Amino acid sequence: MTLPDDPGVPTVDQLRRLHARLERERRARGEAERLLESKSLELYEANRALLALASDLERRVDERTSELSAERQRALQMAEIDALTGIANRACFARQLGHALADPQAMAAGLSVMLIDLDDFKAVNDTLGHAAGDALLIEFARRLADTVRPGDRVARLGGDEFAVLARAIGDRDDALLMAHRVLRALCRPVMIDARSVPCSCSIGIAEAARTHHDADELLRDADLALYAAKRAGRCRVTSFESALRADLERRTALESEVRQAVADDRIEPWYQPIVRRANGRYVGAEVLARWRLPDGQVRPPAAFLDTVEALGLLDEMMENVLRRAFCEARPYVENGALDYLAINVSPSQFNQGWAVNRLPDLLAESAFPPQALVVEITETALLHDIARTRAMLAALTGGGMRIAIDDFGVGYSNFSLLRQLPFDILKLDRTLICDIEDDDHARAVAECILDLASRLKIKVVAEGVETRRQAELLAAAGCAAMQGYWFARPQRDLSTWFARGAALPTLAWSLPAG
Repeated sequence: MTLPDDPGVPTVDQLRRLHARLERERRARGEAERLLESKSLELYEANRALLALASDLERRVDERTSELSAERQRALQMAEIDALTGIANRACFARQLGHALADPQAMAAGLSVMLIDLDDFKAVNDTLGHAAGDALLIEFARRLADTVRPGDRVARLGGDEFAVLARAIGDRDDALLMAHRVLRALCRPVMIDARSVPCSCSIGIAEAARTHHDADELLRDADLALYAAKRAGRCRVTSFESALRADLERRTALESEVRQAVADDRIEPWYQPIVRRANGRYVGAEVLARWRLPDGQVRPPAAFLDTVEALGLLDEMMENVLRRAFCEARPYVENGALDYLAINVSPSQFNQGWAVNRLPDLLAESAFPPQALVVEITETALLHDIARTRAMLAALTGGGMRIAIDDFGVGYSNFSLLRQLPFDILKLDRTLICDIEDDDHARAVAECILDLASRLKIKVVAEGVETRRQAELLAAAGCAAMQGYWFARPQRDLSTWFARGAALPTLAWSLPAG
């Protein structure tokens, strides 16, 4: 008998379908779990990688931050260190000075600033080269750092200028004692490339007053003292005095006046005649610069030439003076009353090539004959580079001009120049002439030079002849030409002397013929 189906009892098919569905769900859950586990592992690995990357980035950031901090510190240090000498530079010195001036204890203990400048440092660069100049600066800085006391500060302000900030300086005498100790240490020769190079310096000192807190003013005072030491000569120490400020004010006023004088062409040519002993005739005239003030007064070259050169106006002033001189003298050259004009070229102008580059143009502008121009150059201008000097002199003589050694007998008196370089005239310095009346040695030296020049067939002009006896002694020794106050003082107008080429009555005195 077949039992009827129980609706509450699943059938075999239903059970099979249920089992299949449950199996699918189980497999789906398993797949989902495997997928979730896989994704979780991926997320874990990704998170671990991100954490490692973040840690590495953090480490790298920390390292770079440290590097940048160190670089910044090095940059700050380098910004206050002189690259050549390794001591403090101007910026560092200014900061140290400012801090010291703001420190009541430092001010109470006494504070001084020394500015130190090498003497003739440019000559080292010009003759031995810039590498030798750098070596000298390095050794100079080392000596300076070794000489000062532990609490003092040294710096290179630039070029060949150095500074010392000296603390605990009781008074001016203490500052001077220290400065002289520094001077002794620095003013000794330096060995450069197995060559002994002279080394000297000048020092200016300024003391900080107990109520003085202005670094710029203190440095200006030290600079004024240094300038005074330079003017007084080599290897000097000068302490600041209030009178130096007044001197600065005078110099500043003079510079302004000189600038205006050059711009207004108020520096004019004056002339001093050169006399031939054979006939007492004025054969040449030396051109001298004089400054005519608005009130008509006239100032000599010593009152303004150094200022003109310091201001960089020497070339302009010389060209203005020479244009006028060439135009004024040309008629006297053309009518035979005057054989030549003599002009002085400064050492700086000669060595910078001004004479070679500008004199031909100035002569052409004025239609002045080159053969009627004598260019006077001092010995010291000729000694730096003989080969270059010879080339420049050849350029001048090739243009028709003649050359004179000026101020011979003072300074080096390098007789080898007389055979190495092309000269037409030798000018005996006034210091050789002034004593020949009373000093047998001075007279013997002058006679020796005159005899040598005669043998070398070089003409001689004795300058600074102020008495009749000097003229007679020079003439007896064979001097062919002379100039000086005995004959005539410098005059503005050439016509004062020349009248149809004849000698003036002031020359009516007897000279040995020659």
